[in-house]
This record gives sequence, C-alpha cells and structure tokens, in this order.
Amino acid sequence: MTAPDAVRRRFRHHVWAGSTLLGVIADHPAPDALRPFAHALAADRVWHHRLAGAPTDGLEIWPALDVDGCRALLQETTDDWQAFLAGPLDLDGPAVYQNSRGEPFESAVRDVFDHVLLHAAHHRGQANAALRAAGATPRALDFIFWARSGEPAP
Repeated sequence: MTAPDAVRRRFRHHVWAGSTLLGVIADHPAPDALRPFAHALAADRVWHHRLAGAPTDGLEIWPALDVDGCRALLQETTDDWQAFLAGPLDLDGPAVYQNSRGEPFESAVRDVFDHVLLHAAHHRGQANAALRAAGATPRALDFIFWARSGEPAP
C-alpha cells in the first residue's frame, strides 16, 4: 500500500469513528460529549481549509453545536476531505498556514494529516468519557476494531 493510500485508509476510519460516535451522541445527547466532538469537527474543517489554501477567517474552533449541527458539519467536512484525498497527495510537500492567532507556520502535509487524525481521536475519547459519565455505553472507535470488522463504511 502506498503512503497516500494508507492516509486515505486512515481517513476512512476517521469518518467511520466520527459517524459512529455521532450515532451514540444522537441517542444520548450529553452536552459534555457534544462540546469536544464539535471542536474536533471544527478543527477538521480548519485544517482542510489550510491544506486546500482556503481562508479560515470566521471559522470557529469551539462552536456550540447540537446534534444536527454536528451532523451537518461532519457531512460537510467529510465531503471536503474526500474530494481533497481523491486527488494526488504530496505527503512530503509543505503546508503553509497561519494558526488561529495569525502566526505563520510550515509543516509537512503528512504531519498535518497525522495531527488531524490524532487530534480527533483525542476528542472522541473525551466525548466517549462524557457519554459514559452520563450513563450511556460508548462504542469502541479504535482503528484496530474498525480494521478487524472489515473496515465498515460510515
């Protein structure tokens, strides 16, 4: 498997994990679960815009979203990432961007992808912990669980 194909595969897990978590949150809408999940979705959008060279002005990092807002943002960012990942990927190329404070940075594209996936996993874990604290039973979202299950679609 080529490195770009491996990134695409990890993003398929990323979409599945987000969709799966959203299903649990929809059944048990705990505000403490929505907040980190909405943040992860919003950060995905910001990073996509950065890599695509689109403006990030006005994109919230910590939006206050309900389940429907999360569903819409998940679909939008999934569509954006899938279109982006369908093209050629120069993983060693530079990603030139500004952070939310306007400070300039340059990172390897592969490092941005790893950050997006790890950042989202961290916040999905926070959301799962909040669901458990609210009495819900979270779903296993780990990559290996997804891979062993035949890589189910979202």
